[in-house]
Parts: sequence; structure tokens; C-alpha cells
Amino acid sequence: MNESPDTDATLPAATPVAAGGRTLASLLSVALGIQLAALLLFLFDFAGTVLDLHGFTLSWEMHEVVELLAIVSMATGSAITLRLLWQSQRRTERVEEQLGLASASFHSVLLDRFDHWGLTAAEQEVAILIVKGCTIAEIARELGKSEGTIKAQNSSIYQKSGLSGRVQFVSYFIELLTEPL
Repeated sequence: MNESPDTDATLPAATPVAAGGRTLASLLSVALGIQLAALLLFLFDFAGTVLDLHGFTLSWEMHEVVELLAIVSMATGSAITLRLLWQSQRRTERVEEQLGLASASFHSVLLDRFDHWGLTAAEQEVAILIVKGCTIAEIARELGKSEGTIKAQNSSIYQKSGLSGRVQFVSYFIELLTEPL
């Protein structure tokens, strides 16, 4: 696949939060690695004790070092996990806020277009449901009207907008969403 050099320009730059998240994730990986090593040493020591294999048990000093490493890595892992969870929650809140703003803007664009085309309030209700992908039967049920009425309103919407039908109508709004500012 041959991509233009401008493709990378559309990718978001790494943010400090994202970079910090990668650093924290790396630290968390190290802490989990230490925990895994401590677990293996504890299992090795336990097996040596249970099977009465004196050469396979840890010395008291080594046991204390392994316990200390396990405690430090668990505390570190817990702190990093909490930090990553907090960052993730904040990012989710920002994305939801941005999505709400985008949705409100798109709704405003729809209503502006509908007003420009001179659609009645009833036609605007139908047009919004068309954009949402509803069928004629679904629109009729939703609005409590007959399918014949909805078909007539569809024809009027397409005629007033200068678009030939459902596909072109929906495509028009998708194009509005995807064209650069």
C-alpha cells in the first residue's frame, strides 16, 4: 500500500500524559517482573521445604531479601496501577466531553441544513431518523404515522434538498463530517 508522506501529519502527537502513561506502564512491567521472580523463588523455597530438599531451600537472609523485593514491587505496582487508572478515567471524561460537543455540533449542522432547505418540523423529524439509519417502517413506528405519510415526507425531503434518495442524503452528511476544516 502506497501512502503519501502527509499521512503522518494527521496522527495526533504524543501527549505528556500518553508519554507518562508509557513510562508508568514500563515501571509496572518491571514491578510485575520482580513479583513473578519473587513468586518463583517462594514456590521453589516452598517445594524444597515440603519435599525436605535442604539444598533447594533459601537461606534466611535470601528469604528476607525476596520478601522485601516482593513487598516493594507490589507497592510500586499498586501505586502505578492506581495512577494509570486515574489517567484513564480522566482521558475517558475528556473524550466523552469532546464527543458530546461533536454530537451537539453535528445536530446543529443538521438543523441548519434542514432550515436552509426549508424542511418543515415534521420533515426534520423524519430527516434526523433517516440520518440515524432508520427504515421507513421504523420511522413510522417511532413517530406514530403511517408508512405512506413517511414515504411522502421522504420524497419531499429529497426534492427540497436536491438529493436523489436515502443513500445520497446520508452520504451528504457523512461528507460534511469528514471534510477538512
